[in-house]
Amino acid sequence: MSKQRTFYRSERLGALTDGLFAIVLALLVLELKIPEDPAPGTEVVQVLLSDWEAFAGWLISFVILARLWMFQHHAAASARFVSSRSIAINFAFLATVSLIPFSAHLVSTFELSRPMVLQIFSLLIGLVSIFLGWFMRSVQNDQQALGRSEPGGQEWTKDTIHHLVLVPIVAAVAIIAAQLDPRLALAVWTIETIIVLVIFLTARSDGDLHIYAPDDN
Repeated sequence: MSKQRTFYRSERLGALTDGLFAIVLALLVLELKIPEDPAPGTEVVQVLLSDWEAFAGWLISFVILARLWMFQHHAAASARFVSSRSIAINFAFLATVSLIPFSAHLVSTFELSRPMVLQIFSLLIGLVSIFLGWFMRSVQNDQQALGRSEPGGQEWTKDTIHHLVLVPIVAAVAIIAAQLDPRLALAVWTIETIIVLVIFLTARSDGDLHIYAPDDN
């Protein structure tokens, strides 16, 4: 192993990440609350439609979290050992992930009446994506340092570039759009999420997500 870095098995890293994501997803759904003391005769459908911002924030946040977990899981689970640097980056990633329920709650509380709410949400997603892309790249470098990467393993993968560059660009567009109309920012994230879901569900293999890691004898 490298004399300049300390390497650790990745099992506990995955367990910690799974645990935090489980808590964050639970907190996210707890933010969906029926308004107290609805007026007599109020229809359930009417109550749900009047609170659509909360459901929109929950749905987009849930899909984004699911997608983040998938990419982080592939990167961490495919590597038997990770460096202390990768662990530190993963903690930064988890720190930003833990704030997503808070940002989704802001969306439901202010009901798209404040541009800053969507700007905070967009900035947070951009930061989460940067930390994830950085983590994926760091894990890739770890495998290279350990001699466990495939030929061409030093090349930047499409998924790493997507999280380090493309998603932050979308976040910047959403921040600008929110200043014009918060609903435009929400539309930006809805479209981006749908596109990524379609690409992910129609992919034939995990491609760039795979990191070569032979069995440790």
